[in-house]
Amino acid sequence: MGIKWVAAIVVMAGCASQAAPVAEPGDGSPPELGSSLNVRVVEDTVLLELHVTNVASSPIELEFTTTQRYDFEIATRDGESVWRWSAARSFGQALGSERLEPGESRSYSASWPSGGSAGEFIATGWVVSQTYPVELRTGFRLPAE
Repeated sequence: MGIKWVAAIVVMAGCASQAAPVAEPGDGSPPELGSSLNVRVVEDTVLLELHVTNVASSPIELEFTTTQRYDFEIATRDGESVWRWSAARSFGQALGSERLEPGESRSYSASWPSGGSAGEFIATGWVVSQTYPVELRTGFRLPAE
């Protein structure tokens, strides 16, 4: 899958209802979730927002194996990780879930202080649900100062 270098890409999943979740981790979003990853550069800070909406006609249950719900990563165009939101955090080892009613949304956000970095980067955002995992990527550019 090629990556288009744009400020932000929006991936919207189609509307589907299934008796049991069948989503596998990987690029994109399960059909029950409309998802987007937005990247904004404000001075030397990169603002990241991952947004998911239940587009199915029935409630869905996002199930988690820890207290972590999401993650973000910034990598070089060659795939070398330069920052990961969860790297300096610890999460409780407790099962949990979040119910999303039809049309209900959740947003997750983080910011990366780029420290004067310049060049082309790839932002990845995840919802780390075991039942409805989301993984979205978008490319962005930080101008040289």
